[in-house]
This record gives sequence, structure tokens and C-alpha cells, in this order.
Amino acid sequence: MNVKNLKDRTLVSVIVPIYNAEQYLTACVDALLAQTYTYIEILLVDDGSKDRSGILCDEYAQRDSRVRVLHLQNGGVSRARNHALNVMKGEWVCFADADDEVTPYYVEHFVDAMEEGVDIIISEAVFVHEDGSRERLSYKSYGTLSLPEIFSDNELSAHGYACAKCYRIWPMSLVTHELPLRFPEEIRFSEDLIFVMQYLTVSPRAKYIPYADYIYYLRSGSASGRFFTFEMERSCFYKYIAQMNILSVISDIDLMQFSSSASILSMLFARVRNSMYIKKELSREERVNFYKNMAPEIRQIICDNSRGANMLVRLGYKLFMRGKHFKLMDWYFFFMIAIYYKKAS
Repeated sequence: MNVKNLKDRTLVSVIVPIYNAEQYLTACVDALLAQTYTYIEILLVDDGSKDRSGILCDEYAQRDSRVRVLHLQNGGVSRARNHALNVMKGEWVCFADADDEVTPYYVEHFVDAMEEGVDIIISEAVFVHEDGSRERLSYKSYGTLSLPEIFSDNELSAHGYACAKCYRIWPMSLVTHELPLRFPEEIRFSEDLIFVMQYLTVSPRAKYIPYADYIYYLRSGSASGRFFTFEMERSCFYKYIAQMNILSVISDIDLMQFSSSASILSMLFARVRNSMYIKKELSREERVNFYKNMAPEIRQIICDNSRGANMLVRLGYKLFMRGKHFKLMDWYFFFMIAIYYKKAS
């Protein structure tokens, strides 16, 4: 395909969900307006911000015709992204978070990589820690990869965020589970990963490019440090399992065999486990039933891939989960987590 012609005619939409991001928003939007590839539309989705974010968005729209502003009542990042997906005009879409930045080549490098038969393009990224140190995420393999390569070589399960990726829009219009492909609004953690995995069930290849144009700022107070309701955490856990099963069938290989995929499963289980005791929404019988109703192969994967957990968690799995002593397991984690969070407070 002639890249020049593609550049001349391909509109790329950039979606930015925004909630109380006044102090970061200018840097983010200015970076998007400075893109070397200019045939873009920037959708700023004000998700019911209580600060001046919405006003800043409107000011940008008045100054640059490429900026469109959507004002919503607060409903979460997935709802904000989905609303923008429903009204965007581009043939391709990429995402940016309001407290992050991009280089001037973020969109251009995606456009340069576009070709027939490739519907998702994935780039490197730079992570900026709170102490100012930077870490570049690089991949093992580049070019167009199959599902097994995506999960084994490049560990998609560990890098399933929505940003630093560019998606062709037409696969999102296909009906999956009776609905167009969108971010799951019923969960608030790892919704990006679930969305990317759902996309790969429709278009099971990805093209990796060696450019680190997305700059993530790792800040305290992120979703990874918060626990949501048991139903939200459990939904995410089982959605991950369901998507891994579907992708494993498509690729004709068990993708959960790869350590990064299994480690994410173990992490998501830990979030469900902790939410049961921290949120105090379930009775003891309900907690025990959750453990008991998990598939034996899932329990085995969790036990085998909890090396990142502390010694007491690993001991609890070894003593109680492996032996199916679920009532004892419930008592063990009930007291262990209560003591841990009492000390932490």
C-alpha cells in the first residue's frame, strides 16, 4: 500500500477521557495538537469533572477545529471512551489519558505502520516513576505477530493497557455477544486488558513497532491500588478467564501456559480475595462457596504462579487451596488480611 496516499486520506481519532485532570490536561492536549501527522480529530471527553477541566476542553475546541468536546455526567473511564467511540469519525482510533503525554510522532508512527490485514498496531512506551526516573518498555518481537507470539514473546497480558496502541475501527462494529465491541463498563480494573483481548478475538494478529511515543506517568492513587466491590472484581477475574479461553481456541494453544498470562490470573484472583474481606460484603458461606466453585485447573494455575505474592499468601495456598480446605482457607485469609490492614492503617 502506498504510505503517502494512506497519510493523505486516513483520519485518526484520538480519544482522551478526562476526570478532574486540570493540572495535567494542558500538557496532554498540547502534545496531541503538536502531532506531525495532522489529519486527526481529538475527542476530549469530560466525564463530569468538578474542576476546570471542562472549561479548558471548551477553550481548546474554540482554538482548534480538530478538537471536539463531549461533556458527560460522571460514569467512569470505560463509559467515557465508549461514548467517544460511538461518535468518532476516524477510520482508526488511539487513546491517551489526560495525565499522560505523547511525543509529536505518536500518531505518525502508527500511520506509517498501517497496512492491509493489520487491524491493531502496538508501540513501545516510557514509564515515568514518581521520583522522575524513566523506564522504557521494549518488546521481544516486532512486526506482525500471531496470537501465540503476542502472548508468549510480548506478554500481552502484562501490557494490555488501551494506550500506546492504534485500532482500526471496523472490527469494533462487529457484533460480539450481541453488542458492538466496547470497553466493559461494569468493571473498573483491567478493563483495558479485557477490551484488547476482545478485539483480538475479532482480529487475532497485531503489528508491533519499535517506537516509544507514549509517556505514562505512574502516580499514586491509581486503580491498581484500590479495591472495588466483590462483584466488579469477580467479573473482571472471570472475564479474563473467558477471553483467555476464547483466544486459546482461536490460536489452538493454551495461552494460560505462559507465565505472564498465569501471573495476571493470580493477581486478579488476589484482588477478588482481598475485596471479599476488605469490603465485607459477603458472608463466610458465600466466601467459601466462591473458593469451592472455582475450576480445579484455575486453582492450580494460581497456586503455581503466585511467586510474586508474599510468603504468608503462598503458605495459605499451599496449606489450604491445594488440599481443598476452603473453610480453613477462609479463616486464614480473614485474619491475615484483617491484621495486615490494621497495621497499615
